[in-house]
Amino acid sequence: MRFWKTLVAAGLLAASGSVHAQEYPSGPVRIIVPFEAGDAIDGTARLLADVMANEFGSPVIVQNIPGGGGAAGTAEALRSPADGQTLLMASTGALTARPILSTSGYQTSDFKPIANLVDQPIGLAVAASSPYQTLGELVEAAKAGTLSYSTPAPGSTQHVSMADFASKNGLTLNHVGGQGGRGAITKALTGEVDFAFVGASNYIGLADGGQLRVLAVATPERLPFLSDAPTFKEAGFDFNASVWFGLVVPQQTPEGPTEALRATVEKVAQSDKATELYEKLNFEPNYMAADAFQTRIDESVEQNRRILTELGLVK
Repeated sequence: MRFWKTLVAAGLLAASGSVHAQEYPSGPVRIIVPFEAGDAIDGTARLLADVMANEFGSPVIVQNIPGGGGAAGTAEALRSPADGQTLLMASTGALTARPILSTSGYQTSDFKPIANLVDQPIGLAVAASSPYQTLGELVEAAKAGTLSYSTPAPGSTQHVSMADFASKNGLTLNHVGGQGGRGAITKALTGEVDFAFVGASNYIGLADGGQLRVLAVATPERLPFLSDAPTFKEAGFDFNASVWFGLVVPQQTPEGPTEALRATVEKVAQSDKATELYEKLNFEPNYMAADAFQTRIDESVEQNRRILTELGLVK
């Protein structure tokens, strides 16, 4: 009799655990965006939050924690309870380059993937008053003397990739962190730096208004929203670069909440509503499920470590 009572008790405990797993989320879900409110990726996060809230029947809140090129918000996500109630909108630089460059308070391996969402193409632009009319002219000037440029932050994908481009082409460049994409553009517009290298979608209104000139985009083909700007390859340089954005959670998050998030994000991220917003914000939709996204994260870590080591920034 005692044996059967033990079995029944064990069965009840297992059932209880299953019920609790199915009760996810048990309260509001938070998406940390480690960039300023109003940034393009912030809009994507807010759309996902709205649709996910409908799916979960529970509030999904977007919290902006800018600073350190995404490092501040990324570190905050890791400090949060690993219960599936907090997600991070991760970016290439913050998740895979900053931990290599400096003591950021986290490692890439501290997180596990939910899904890659979008890619953001990058472009190089100068103020309208700049003497450089083409990428070739700017490159020649950077070979003859030192030019300065701005990106969203030290350790950002834009910073690492431009440093790599400079090294391979014999350019002398001085990097200035721009306090986000808009800050980087402001530095170029005011003449504090010679050019900006940020997400190309940041340039649209300014390029149309004649305030700046996009000399090249680091994409295989021209961008439909900046069709006058040649690619780096068209300008004579074999160079591509983009930033990816995706959702991750702390590594210790239980499998139940993790799988619930993956299933919901897969449904939401590939919806017509999401695709329309991506295109409106001039992102390239690029949904990747967890395994493919993890492979991409690993490849980004390897690439960033190689580049930063070659540049002498890490040992």
